[in-house]
Amino acid sequence: MSSSYPLLPPAGSPARALRPVRRSARALTAVLGLAVAGALGGAVPAAAAPSPAGGVPTAYVADAGADAVSVVDVATGAVKATVASVGYDPQGVAAAPDGGHVYVPNIGSNNLAVIDTRTNTLAAEVPVGSSPTAAVVSPDGSQVYVANLGTDTVSVLATATDTVIGTILVGSGPDALAVSPDGGTLYVADSGSGGALSVVSTATDTVTATLPTSGVPVALALTSDGSRLYLAAQGSTTVSAVDTATDTTTAFAVPAAPYALALGPDGSHLYLADGPANSVAVLDTSTGTSTTVPTGAGSNPQGVAVTPDGTRVLVTDLGAASVTRLDASTGQVVGTTAVGSAPAGLAVALTVPAPVVTGVSPASGPPAGGTTVTVAGSHLAGATAVDFGPGNAATSFSCTDQSCTAVSPPGTVGTVDVQVTTPGGTSATTAADHFGYAAADAGVSLTATPHPALLGGSIVYTVTVTDHGPSALTSATVTAQLPVPMAASSSDCTVSGRSVTCSVGALAVGASTTRQFTVPVGLLTLGLPYAVTAARTASTPVDLNPANDTASRSCTVVTSLLISCS
Repeated sequence: MSSSYPLLPPAGSPARALRPVRRSARALTAVLGLAVAGALGGAVPAAAAPSPAGGVPTAYVADAGADAVSVVDVATGAVKATVASVGYDPQGVAAAPDGGHVYVPNIGSNNLAVIDTRTNTLAAEVPVGSSPTAAVVSPDGSQVYVANLGTDTVSVLATATDTVIGTILVGSGPDALAVSPDGGTLYVADSGSGGALSVVSTATDTVTATLPTSGVPVALALTSDGSRLYLAAQGSTTVSAVDTATDTTTAFAVPAAPYALALGPDGSHLYLADGPANSVAVLDTSTGTSTTVPTGAGSNPQGVAVTPDGTRVLVTDLGAASVTRLDASTGQVVGTTAVGSAPAGLAVALTVPAPVVTGVSPASGPPAGGTTVTVAGSHLAGATAVDFGPGNAATSFSCTDQSCTAVSPPGTVGTVDVQVTTPGGTSATTAADHFGYAAADAGVSLTATPHPALLGGSIVYTVTVTDHGPSALTSATVTAQLPVPMAASSSDCTVSGRSVTCSVGALAVGASTTRQFTVPVGLLTLGLPYAVTAARTASTPVDLNPANDTASRSCTVVTSLLISCS
């Protein structure tokens, strides 16, 4: 590596001093104390993977004193959950690009805790090397790299199985990590033997270059395009910026020796947690000038992270057992949240809340499917599935945050739950998500009752509609066409010319209802039979049994006093 200045004080300086977090959290040996710096100087994960739709910025804070992780809502500062017993001495935190998991190396128990952010529960504890101090997730989320300070290695974890699939030999005392946006290069800060930077090809899991430093590197941050790598060294008030294409280095003077680094998403500002100075330094990476934001006397900032949209900066305050939230545009403190007893490293994940379904309209459709349904709710954006009952996927769907439009698939008659699945999980079943695959057999019958009279005889036709199930009937229409020269009148049905239309409303399964219309016989030719047929012309829900959709009666007028119907 070419360098335009001496990076840091010469090699051979005293071993890294214990950070205050180690003194307050545990009585540790000098070797274990050496692990602290890297644990708090976690790398910025590559940002190549798209952010999850509907993601909510959530901070995951390693509590070295309580062996726990605090979950903090970035917008409100509220502690949403505490994940207990994640391992011994958690300090670094790395978030998956899709926000679904965070990974916490535990230097005291030699393992990596995997936290499911959908439930904020411990999903796995994976054994790694000795004294793991830092972790970083590949941009595609498929692998996690874990720096093992005690064994001079980096463990490679497959996130699909939460198993270690490889071990990379690196320099002495690996303590901080960064990965390139394309996932092809891993940078490892080696804190032993005076310090070095290992460059690893992730394709072969081998070190392709070792770049010397003049001090003990404790923190790394890589720009989102991978063009510039920032490096902080123990006790130094200078931050190095390495051009990854040319290996040339630029020095930036900063107000105090940082414990941790974090870049804004556009790379224009670098944020430094300055523990001894009880402040956060903000470095303008284009001008090299810096400003200082005090975090309070005795706060002793240890970790720093920036939200993916760059609007908030979060700082863990070891001395105050809190997390401070800063407005990135003004540098002002917008809130402080008490967390645990020894907050150390942290990461911001775009977590996706579980979807919620609050309504389905229409609430029923035919078993053949094909009904366009609007699903109302919240956190529905980014849906990967809409199911009408277990495993019965919608024919098609599209979703915004508050609604989905889905086409129902074929289904069995009955009520099902419409559930939406997103990266945040699957909506819980409630009465509000019910959709009925409905079919009602609306049977039609017709009777003809003669009313003979010396003058003005008539025939009264009675239409009966019966719901034979299996679902309740919502509505039905029955139409009778009258032969010439019949005419009719009705208070129950609509008569238009020689068409009589009778409508019925809701019917329970097994229930019946009747409609009537009357035909005078004065215009009918004596001795001729006249047939009237009543037919179901429409009904809701669908009628799957056409066999009983029609009924007919034939009447013959012999005289006005003698009328026969069959």
